[in-house]
Amino acid sequence: MKAPKVTTGRRLFLAPLWLAGATVFISGVLLLVAVRFSIDALGETTSVIVLRHAEKVRSVDEDPVLSESGQERALRLATMLGSQKIDAIYVSDTRRAQLTAAPLAARLGVPVTIRSSTDVDGLLADIGERHSGGRVVVVGHSNTVPEIVAKLTRGTTEVSLTDEQYDALFVVAVTRFGPPSVVTLRY
Repeated sequence: MKAPKVTTGRRLFLAPLWLAGATVFISGVLLLVAVRFSIDALGETTSVIVLRHAEKVRSVDEDPVLSESGQERALRLATMLGSQKIDAIYVSDTRRAQLTAAPLAARLGVPVTIRSSTDVDGLLADIGERHSGGRVVVVGHSNTVPEIVAKLTRGTTEVSLTDEQYDALFVVAVTRFGPPSVVTLRY
């Protein structure tokens, strides 16, 4: 009689471990792809820079132009934001708002979109539809800037501007999930 040989049939015992390892690896790759997609699709941030028009000339004219200090402030705004990537500039239908944005628009080569100062909801809908994930500048008035900031932040941030306050600039970061944030700057 011959002595029995040692067989290598035990390798089949390792097959479930190999299969489990491959499953974990593939699951990890799929999870990584899903997380990356979620960050790209849902994690985009829209930055809206909201400010009041610069100082205006004191006159009886209902639609006054900028004063000398207002023209200097408009140039300061262009210097401050002129090196940034701005996708759009929205202004109200007044000369002072348009003149405040003009130097910035010229420096960036971005057209100015004129919107009625009374249509804040339409303005925000337009920004959401056309510039999601981008950077937008909005030049408004002492009564519209607080409303715009409040609506962008879903009512979590209240700001107020006095009649003599022209230097406030609010940077509102709006994401698809999570609370919006606001940074207040002076220029």
